[in-house]
Amino acid sequence: MGTATSPPFDLFASLTGGIGMFLLGMHMLTEGLKLAAGRALETLLESGTSTRLRGLAAGALITALVQSSTAVTVASIGFVNTGLLSLRNAMWVIFGSNVGSTLNAWLVAALGFGLKIDAFALPLIGVGAIMLFAGRTVRSRAMGQALAGFGVLFLGIDVLKEGFSSFGTRLELTSYLRPDYVGYLILVGVGTALTVLMQTSSAVIAIVIAAAQGGLIPVDAACAIVIGTNVGTPSTAILAAIGATANARRLAAVHVLFNLVTGAVALLMLPLLIALLDVMRSWFDQPATPAVMIAMFHTAFNVLGVLLMIPIAAPMLRIVRKRFRTREEEIARPRHLDRNSLAVPDLAVRALRMELARTQAFASASLDASAAIPPNECLLAREAGALQALAPAIANYARQLSGARLPPSLVDVLARALRTLQYQENAVEAARQASALGSTLGVPTDPELASRLTAFHGALDALATSTDIDKTAFSVGAVEILLDAAEEHYAHLKESLLQAGANARIDIRSMQDWLRLASLQRRATEQVAKAARMLAALESGTAAPAEMRAEADDGALAANGS
Repeated sequence: MGTATSPPFDLFASLTGGIGMFLLGMHMLTEGLKLAAGRALETLLESGTSTRLRGLAAGALITALVQSSTAVTVASIGFVNTGLLSLRNAMWVIFGSNVGSTLNAWLVAALGFGLKIDAFALPLIGVGAIMLFAGRTVRSRAMGQALAGFGVLFLGIDVLKEGFSSFGTRLELTSYLRPDYVGYLILVGVGTALTVLMQTSSAVIAIVIAAAQGGLIPVDAACAIVIGTNVGTPSTAILAAIGATANARRLAAVHVLFNLVTGAVALLMLPLLIALLDVMRSWFDQPATPAVMIAMFHTAFNVLGVLLMIPIAAPMLRIVRKRFRTREEEIARPRHLDRNSLAVPDLAVRALRMELARTQAFASASLDASAAIPPNECLLAREAGALQALAPAIANYARQLSGARLPPSLVDVLARALRTLQYQENAVEAARQASALGSTLGVPTDPELASRLTAFHGALDALATSTDIDKTAFSVGAVEILLDAAEEHYAHLKESLLQAGANARIDIRSMQDWLRLASLQRRATEQVAKAARMLAALESGTAAPAEMRAEADDGALAANGS
């Protein structure tokens, strides 16, 4: 004896089964297409985004091909994270991916409700399964997976359609929906929540189209939910950007802002857009089905969103660039160089000295990082990058100051300040080269050389610590003593390397590499020490060290001439 099931249970079974089949099919389709394409899609995304229009087209095309705006968004964030894609170009890829995602709604509307689904879905699943299990190449198996996924996806739509059709004749939800903007806002929230929970807007849109086509909800309510799916889509981008670089987080913020702006405009214009689309539908002689109207609306407001971005993309970019600053970007911002101080040259020179004290700390830390065994490349990249980012701002400030009428004493101070910055940049460049070489050389196998190298690096470490003039223990005398000690250890290391090469304890090529490493570290040491001594002289108002006066005089001529 059969057991009758209740209508709510029928709807629940149809909803969960249909969604499950849709998600499974979408996963198989997306993964199969990405695997079949290999690196072609990544290459297109990497090389085909040099302009706004090309980035927009690449985002739309790739999303349409792989049927997943999430995949394109995550890939874009990854490329921005590694520096392969600029933030400006990645923005337009994201905008394009929203347009490309509308193809899914058209597939659901055109195929899911315009044809007998099982007539083409079942053969696709059969052919795809054969290719998946009998294919000889990875690409053929991936294409089989995609075909089978395509069929499963539409069988899921068929289940949803049948469930909503039978249930829609027995339940009228229109009376429960508020036909005003408060009701629309509630529906937008529903669409957003469903998209965040399911992590796919495509499935939610398929449900909405099936419900509208089955008479369960009116077209305007369905369109409001579709707006919510767009608002909820960036949740994946937000998750992908957690722990990523500042630019990757900015791109996720752009995605959120774009979808919020687009959703807000679409909601405000909802009745007007539906009326206009109905007129356009009659022009193109399209059937007046809810599925077609929803697909048209989804496409129209995403295209409208892209058009809105043309004038506001640049201001949006400026806004997000002021957010999500990394530690490196924060410390690379000038702290003392105030434009107002330029009106009082004495104050401006003092501000310049204070900023140079910060860059001196970066240079000292860079030397310390390069002297470690093995070199601390992460620390070096961070400290050297901060100095490199701050140096142009210091040079520009000095250039602006040199344009004023300065007394000879301040011209001399300005020239010495510029010379100090040059010493620091020279030290960082030598430290970078030494770090790159030291990472490849490792540690000498010869015990005597290893001992000499350790002693030399210990002397460099002590000197690097002593050259940070902001530390209370700083003194020019200590720098001089430690510099002499480093020079003595360098001489011992050089002699040991030459002896080892002459006695064939190491090969000549290795000897030359070790000598070059020691020479680079010696240069970094000398430059950091010179910068420390020059800064100390500037701070105390004393004359520059004798061996650096000629260099400073050259800088004075340059500053005066500018």
